Amino acid sequence: MADEYRVILSEFKGGRLLAELPVSGLSFSSILNAPGSASFSVPLAAEPLAGLDWSLISPWRITAHVQRGSRVLWGGPLLTWSVDLAAEEMTLDCVGLWEYYRRNVVNLGYSTGTTAREQTTIARELIQQFADTPSPVAPGQPGYWGSNGPGALTFDPDLVTMKRERTYPWYEWKSVGEAVEQLGAVIKGFDFRIDHDWDIDARVIRNRFRFLHPAGGVDTGIVLEHGTNCTVTTVTADGDKMCTETGVNGAGEGWSQLKSWWYNGPLETTEGRRIPRLSAVETNNSVVRVETLTAQAERMTAVGAFPLIVPEVTLHPGGEYTAAELRVGHKIRVRARTARWPGIDAQYVIQEINTKVTRNGEETTLALVPTTVFERVDDWVKGDLVMAA
Repeated sequence: MADEYRVILSEFKGGRLLAELPVSGLSFSSILNAPGSASFSVPLAAEPLAGLDWSLISPWRITAHVQRGSRVLWGGPLLTWSVDLAAEEMTLDCVGLWEYYRRNVVNLGYSTGTTAREQTTIARELIQQFADTPSPVAPGQPGYWGSNGPGALTFDPDLVTMKRERTYPWYEWKSVGEAVEQLGAVIKGFDFRIDHDWDIDARVIRNRFRFLHPAGGVDTGIVLEHGTNCTVTTVTADGDKMCTETGVNGAGEGWSQLKSWWYNGPLETTEGRRIPRLSAVETNNSVVRVETLTAQAERMTAVGAFPLIVPEVTLHPGGEYTAAELRVGHKIRVRARTARWPGIDAQYVIQEINTKVTRNGEETTLALVPTTVFERVDDWVKGDLVMAA
């Protein structure tokens, strides 16, 4: 396996370092606005815990981090383990840290009231109040549990972005992760990811929540060219998200439920673009303002106005760009063509990074989304696209 990779175990609650795993193979994926996953193969003959209690290898008790060189590329809790007795090998399957926040709920209720607040502030407060809640009892006293969450999730200063109003009644038991994801998935919303880095003084790995605003990628200037520093295996035009009318349901029930509906007439009627009527409907019961539902419906309509033309990209092993230089949310340019096909030369946002490492080396593939998707959303907001509501 590539020597520059390390897998480090620490306690989920508190972050205390436990061990470095002598893995024989690993794979990990990072996904924008989602958890991702990882899998590690551990030969038992290598004495992976070196005298530590085997009870440490327990789902949700430990966190694994993947480090390449000096950079920590991935982190998340153990979800399942299995032992192959014949091969004397253990497999650890982990899920990205964001899965923890999907597994916590707004159990005491949350509301901005009648005063709109920064959307990033709402997201941070939901996470801190309902997922990373510290114990109300002092250390050393009966009932002390420490931090409910990983205890090391930190935030950049809140951004000045867009103010929203949100209400999450306690009886709906809204998932914290789902609430944050829906909060960002509107026009003028945001993307996010969790980065990981060493706090050398505290001897822990910090898990840092990053707001990416505006959505649509962070410029890097990186160009990936087929045959030079990457291989473009396929290019696909995908119409799965295309739609001509969209509806979004909000709070309430039946006739009293808030709703917003949008219709893209030109997509059905313009010569050279005509497609049949395609409907898409979503529900977000926590939304109490029609304006917010309208922003979601507008975004769905703008995204669904064209098929997505997406390349599948594999980085060249040992090339100038690896999983250590790229992050989900980065904006890159991809170029590919053949002698009989004009090809592509366009910008994309990295939505997913998948890396597999074995004794023979590493392979990293990228899942991309065209930046034109985000540009269409911006054009819609500016009124450049004429659609009928």
